[in-house]
Parts: sequence; C-alpha cells; structure tokens
Amino acid sequence: MKHKHIAAKIAYLGLLCITIFGACKKDFLDQLPQDRIAPEVFFNTASDIRTYVNAMYETRMPFYIFNTNADNSRLDVGSDILIDGIIVTATLNQASATGIAGAESSGWSTGFQRIRQDNYLFKNAIGKVEKTPAADHFMGEGYFFRAFDYFTMLKLYGDLPIITDLVTDNDVPNLYKPRQSRNEVAKQIIKDLDSAIKKLYWKGQGEAVAGRINKEAAIVFKSRVALFEGTWEYYHGLKNTPFAVAGKDGKEFLALVEPAMQELINYQGTRIYKTGAEPYNRLFAQNDMSTVDGVFWYRAYDGAKLTQSNNFYLKTNDNGPSITDHLVDMYLNKDGSPQNLTTPYNKLNTLSTQLDPRFRQTIYTPDRGPYGKIPGREFGSQNLSYPLPALILSQPGVTSTGYRTFKGVVLNAAEVYKGETDDIFIRYEEGLLSLAEAKAILGTITQADLDKTVNVIRGRFAGTATTIAPMNLATVQGFPSSAYREDLGFTAGAPNIVNEIRRERTIEFALEGYRLDDIKRWAVYDKTINGYVPKGAQLQEFLDYFNTPGALAADGFNTAGVIFPLLNTSGSNANVGAFTGSGRINPYFKSAQFQNATAAGFYINPGRDYLTFVPVSQIQVYKANANVTLTQNPGWN
Repeated sequence: MKHKHIAAKIAYLGLLCITIFGACKKDFLDQLPQDRIAPEVFFNTASDIRTYVNAMYETRMPFYIFNTNADNSRLDVGSDILIDGIIVTATLNQASATGIAGAESSGWSTGFQRIRQDNYLFKNAIGKVEKTPAADHFMGEGYFFRAFDYFTMLKLYGDLPIITDLVTDNDVPNLYKPRQSRNEVAKQIIKDLDSAIKKLYWKGQGEAVAGRINKEAAIVFKSRVALFEGTWEYYHGLKNTPFAVAGKDGKEFLALVEPAMQELINYQGTRIYKTGAEPYNRLFAQNDMSTVDGVFWYRAYDGAKLTQSNNFYLKTNDNGPSITDHLVDMYLNKDGSPQNLTTPYNKLNTLSTQLDPRFRQTIYTPDRGPYGKIPGREFGSQNLSYPLPALILSQPGVTSTGYRTFKGVVLNAAEVYKGETDDIFIRYEEGLLSLAEAKAILGTITQADLDKTVNVIRGRFAGTATTIAPMNLATVQGFPSSAYREDLGFTAGAPNIVNEIRRERTIEFALEGYRLDDIKRWAVYDKTINGYVPKGAQLQEFLDYFNTPGALAADGFNTAGVIFPLLNTSGSNANVGAFTGSGRINPYFKSAQFQNATAAGFYINPGRDYLTFVPVSQIQVYKANANVTLTQNPGWN
C-alpha cells in the first residue's frame, strides 16, 4: 500500500458533496441546496476548507478505474499525431457537418456548475475561517481550481461570462452576464493563479503533501495560460482569423511567462528526473511521484485499494490508439539536425539508432526483441508478444500504423487491473518550454535561455547510451525552410527558432494531450488537419518478419498457434494496405477518402471548428429572462 496516497488524506464527506455539489437544475447558475448543511455550520476551520476542496480534486482530476479499459493512452486522439485504430476520428471528419449549434453543451453546464462550486467556497470561507498557513494553502487550492475551471471553458468557448461571486436567482444582472472578451477571461484566470501562487506551499512542504496542488504546479499552470492566450491572440491576429481578438497581439500575456518561470527556475534549478538508462520512458511509470524531481501535480494511485487503482499496465498493448507519421517525422536526428524526409523511409530499427532518444523511448522498436518477453510484460495474448505489432487493419483494437506505444510502459505484471503507477498532470518541463517559446516569439531568446530550458530537458540523457545534441541557436537558424512543413504544425516564414521549439514541445509532450490545444493556438489546426491522410511504418518491415519462414520460431513462437502469422495485402480480402511509393502502412485503407496519398483525408472548418458552440438553450434563456443577447461563436448557427 502506498502510504502517501491522496485518498488516504481525503475525508470525503458524502453528505457534504451531495449537499454542495449535487441537485443542480438545468440552469447552470441555479442555487445550490443549502437546507442540509448550512455554510455557517461547516466553514469554520482549515480542515473544513480542505474537505470541501478535496471534492474538487475528485471531479477535476482525470481518474482511471481499475476494472475498465480506460487509461491515459488516448489523450492525443483527436489531433494529427494519434489516431484511434482503424476508426476515423469524427471530430476531424467535418466535411459534411452542418454547423448547427446544439441545444445543450456539457462543457458549458458542467463548467459553470464547477465555477459556482468554486465561488461557494470563497463566499463562505473568506473572512470566516481563521487565517492560518494551512487555511491559506487550501484557499490557494480553491483559487487554482477556479482558474483551472475557467481555462477549461476558455479553450472550448473563448469569450465567457465572468462570474466571481455567488449569484442568487434574484440577481438578474449578474445571473445573466453577457460574454466578455477572452482577453478579460484570461486576465481573470491569471489573477486567480497569482492568488494561488501567493498562498500555496512548495511541493513537500506544509500542506502540499503527495498529490495536492503546490506552488510549483500553479506557476507552471500560469505559464500555460499565459502562453496559450498570448499565442492565440498573436497568431490568430496575424492571420486575421474569425477568432482574433480585436486590438490585441497577445504580447501582454507572453511577457508574463518569464517572470513567473524565473521564480520557479530560481527554486527548482535543473532538477528533473534523470534516473536510469531510459529516464524519459521511466518518468511516466513511477509509483511514487512525491519523490520525482520536476513532477508537480499528479494523481496518486494505491494498488491495495481497488477503487483507487488503475490499469495503466495495459495502455501500451496493441489496443487501438496509434501514433502517426506526423509525430515520427518530427523527431530530430541525434546530432540535432532534422531528418531527411526526401529519402526512402527507414525501418524502425534504423530510426531507433538514428533519432532523438525520445523516439525509442516513446515507440517500441523490434531491436528490443519480443514484446511479451520483456520482464514484467508476460501478461497478455500471444499476438501482443511479437517484436512488431500484428496487423489486421480490417478489425478494431490494433496498433493500426505499426507504431506501438512504449512511453511509460509499466513493467510489473502484478499491476494488471490494480496498478499504482501515478498519473502526471503538470511537470517542470512544460514551464521550461513555455518560457523558451514565449521568448522566441517576442524575439528576445538567447543561447543562455535555451541552455536553461530546452537543454536542461535534453540533458536528462547525459551519461546514458543515447543522447541528443543540445539546441544551438546559431545552428537552428541555419536549418533549411524545408524542415518546417505546415502540415506538421509549423508556420512557414516564422523564425526557425520558433518552429524548432514547437518541434521540441511536440516531441517532449507526445501522447500527453497537448497537441490539439497547441495546433489551435498556433492557428494551424486547418493546415495540419485538412487533407491529412495518416501514414504508418514501412509495411515491408512487417511482411519480412511475419511472412519469413522460421522468423517467428526463431523468437520462440509456435507458428502453428500464432493468431496472425500472415499479412494479406491484395484482393478483396486484404487486411492491410500501404501507400504506393513510400510503402508506409495505410491504417484507413478500407475508406475511400483515405485510400491514397491524394485522397480527401480529414477536414475541419477553419472558420468554425477552433471553438465549439454556445448552447442554444442558454441563448434562449438569456433572452427570455433578462433580454440579454448571449452571442454565438463564429461559424455556428
């Protein structure tokens, strides 16, 4: 049992949660029930605030339950770097979408219910609970969560009503506030994060125990918000998209990143996880993140408690989410230079020795040997045991591109369905790359800045068998323009260093759920998605292995019992396809719009799909109850 599990510290009061967090009516600003536990009875001590905030952790933090197939392997599905097996991602397939807004939106209703929960805390605890260091810390957590909740909604909707008071049904002006500019929403989020940073303890000090929010997490999150809004305003303004903010270029937010991160750098220095031969891979497979340098916010799991354990052991099996060529083609060579993508595509073992070590530590390569023979990976059916994933692309539940996920693989079969591998939400590396990106856009970045950000991250590999050269500003500026394809998320004509830091960010945070937000804030969502036909690894590598007599037997498999020994590539019974010329696997070969490299591919509406719709029911309620116009987002009707 993990003594540090957050759940062991949380006294989750079911009655309180039902009272304060439940029984919400359809209107997102309806009053919370107050007839069971009166706030004047409950909010009296720091412990009361902690109990209230504990419920926020449970609803805001992603939670993967031990006895389901849900895990954190699908976070980048819906972007260009990860597809959902052979299922065409619906959100990226919008060619026939009408743009008719829905009556309801769970993001809107849930978001404002949560903001009301945040405001309930401030209304009833401020000025009442004795101001102690512990109470201050828990209030800091509350400010963090209100910032978190508003940022979640900002990414979905842009402009929003800003509500920071506990609103009653009779307070019509505040109950039906019109949407305010996303610029003002972002400023409110930053204001809450500044309050949080002032109140929170550093990790491991005071009340900032395992799994709880700490000062470091709030600083990195501030850098995330400032970079997101700054780049959104900057790039959408430059391109004059429908999502630009009139009169704003984002630089006021970009300028906030450096002072915030400098405070953290002064405290944290160069301390990130550097343990073992493959530190990047192992970072995501730790059972106790409380001792891991640079991991600031995470969910702690306890394998001894089934309701608090996970099945992360299974996330690296051949279960559907599949890495695409858009990620693989972005990796640099170990000497820090871009790949030559005009030459014949290399096999996985060649890429394993040629590329940035994060490639090999993210994607399983056959030079490791049979997957199921790695100590701790013996669990599973035989088709999960080969050095290469077995491909039947006419059926779901396969690694359809041939790129088997390996990042953070759990090497302990005892964790199947009762895992205690912790789940990282915020880490130091994000803040470092936010600083580098903000300074690159502002045109103030120096080699010293790269050395304290990008090169600290690359430096984790020093002393291991595989390294990557430090980023050198002068060298990067000499890279050819062909290294920055727009379909990979780069901006043509932007300074090389800006694009190169985008590459670094994509590689460092691959499969962690950052990619979709990034390509939207860079205003390249449509450039990256429209016309994209995903590709995989070189099919011949798979044919050579599975169809060569004796190859399976040489790896210790009884070929008579092998489930998928052959790959049928021709005729109506073909179960795998490849693109003519490149020979790369075509995961969607059964679909007409993806059958060749010039097919229609994915499509999103560049004038609509950067934001989702405001629910029509709320627009109607605003007009009927207060004669206030709640505006709709661009492209929706």
